[in-house]
Amino acid sequence: MNSPFTKIRRGDTALAMIVLLAVIGYRTIAGYDWLEAFWMVVITVSTVGYSEQSGQNWATQLLSILVILLGTTAAAYTFSGMIQLTLQGEFDRAFGRRRMEKEVSRLKDHTIICGFGKSGPVLAKDLLHRRYRFVIIEVDPVNCQHAVDLGYLALNADATDEDTLKHANIESANAIVVALPTDAENVFITLSARNLCPSIRIVALADQESSSRKLRQAGADEVVMGHQMVAEYMSRLVTRPMAAQFFSSLTQPEFKDLILDELTIPAGSEIENQTIAQLRIRDRHELLVVAVKTEDESLDFNPAGDRVFLAGETILLMGKQADVIAFQKTYQLIEG
Repeated sequence: MNSPFTKIRRGDTALAMIVLLAVIGYRTIAGYDWLEAFWMVVITVSTVGYSEQSGQNWATQLLSILVILLGTTAAAYTFSGMIQLTLQGEFDRAFGRRRMEKEVSRLKDHTIICGFGKSGPVLAKDLLHRRYRFVIIEVDPVNCQHAVDLGYLALNADATDEDTLKHANIESANAIVVALPTDAENVFITLSARNLCPSIRIVALADQESSSRKLRQAGADEVVMGHQMVAEYMSRLVTRPMAAQFFSSLTQPEFKDLILDELTIPAGSEIENQTIAQLRIRDRHELLVVAVKTEDESLDFNPAGDRVFLAGETILLMGKQADVIAFQKTYQLIEG
């Protein structure tokens, strides 16, 4: 079945050709000048017929019949496409898709979310809250439209197709979250993502322990076992309910400004070679230094006041989002 755009394009082309040939025909056969010839075509195709002359020669009459039949058919075909376009709302959707594709093509240092099923909405909401740029790839048109309705950039495509990942600008992305329903699909996407962008950070969802190993072999930096995380959280609710409820509350609306963030110290930053006590992070910035990750990936939890910050280290901070942003800008730290 032809799309409305195809009908309109074909109808316009046919109508333009008919008008051109008819104008030449009236000019040649009936001896009209160019303006009169065009006038005759317009009133004939539109079936208005002002001052029609039935006494014209047979060639002109035959030409008029052909122009009426072909012109009205082409015009009707074009208008049917326009009516279908309006009724289906394809005009708005087409422009929406083009605008979205243009925005996706401009993305850099963004996150790609593969799958918008169960975990996708929660992940997208959190990334939006933390002001991360991201694009969603979802093969199910209903789920994809749901993402679009929420105001997210979304592509209705198959994430297992490498062209789709390229369309999502994976070469310029910082991270990709692979959260499709099956482990086999997640392994395949992980392999593709690592081949297309060796430096990208890959976080993948796994259901089976064997799949977790395969995902890491395929190139995943982190593998999340969904059922395992749920079981661990339920265990904490039983054994350490206050701690579990505290971390759970960080995602609630009343704590929306409280975040746990990580900032990396670049060479030449003012924070380099300074201690926690000298910087007075708690007093000046109202932030809590939870831990410091060194360049060799080891973690120094609850560092002492005389702990010296070094270039290349990552600071894990807890506090209000506005305070974290101000702290980052003050010392020119790198997010993540």
